[in-house]
Amino acid sequence: MLLFPNCTKLSASHAVVIDAMKTSSLRIAVLVAIIAPFLVFHPTIARAATVTVTVGKGGFFFTPSSVTIHTGDTVVWTWSSSGHSSTSGSPGMPTGLWDSGILNQGATFMHTFNTAGSFPYYCTVHGSCCGMVGTVTVTPAVTSSLGNISTRGLVQTGGDVMIGGFIVQGTQAKTVIVRAIGPELIPFGVPNALADPTLELHGPAGALIASNNNWQTTIIGGLITSNQVSAIQASGHAPTQPSESAIIVTLPPGNYTAIVRGVNNTTGVALVEVDDLQPAF
Repeated sequence: MLLFPNCTKLSASHAVVIDAMKTSSLRIAVLVAIIAPFLVFHPTIARAATVTVTVGKGGFFFTPSSVTIHTGDTVVWTWSSSGHSSTSGSPGMPTGLWDSGILNQGATFMHTFNTAGSFPYYCTVHGSCCGMVGTVTVTPAVTSSLGNISTRGLVQTGGDVMIGGFIVQGTQAKTVIVRAIGPELIPFGVPNALADPTLELHGPAGALIASNNNWQTTIIGGLITSNQVSAIQASGHAPTQPSESAIIVTLPPGNYTAIVRGVNNTTGVALVEVDDLQPAF
């Protein structure tokens, strides 16, 4: 769980972002910012890198002669002296994956690697005679996966209730569980925990699309069309206290807002949380 520092006021809440990709993974970058009044879940896609190899610097060398990259990354060869090539394969045995041809000082050539593996290459002029060879090792791209994101703050009344906003992006719907936690914080030494939190979820246009007060009692309405108690238990994210709230919803791409209040205008510290029920592990 990613738990942000205490927010004493909603108007200084922390912001973070969730990405719903086609793979149903949550690829994220944590964007800690002070913006009112939302917890924002913002997507980040892993970006390809570019690695540079110098050709012919100080003699018949590729510098560095061995590089390790991820799938989707690109190697750019830059010529420091004339009369060399970058050709996939071993001297006398080209593989045909790439061939720069013989280039001169100042030239560049690039190749993007979309498949994992080890790819030797050589200079067609100096590979056999002078050992001018290199290797590109390509490993699967590393992606981060976040299964849970949450923040804690003081829930008051009126405009000072807790509001958590998140954005579902991509092309497919995303199934999440949204929770409002209060008494569960007490064993962790959190003072003044909100005794009975209620939860509302609002859609992109601001309309109420789901709500709950006490997770063991489902409130039918909006996106919730049947009893959710068994599904919440099966999710592995059921609150430990019956007075806490939770809802499971499948959301199309868009902006969503979770609002946490105290029953009968009670106040206290609570946690609002969104868990991905389709993580890519």
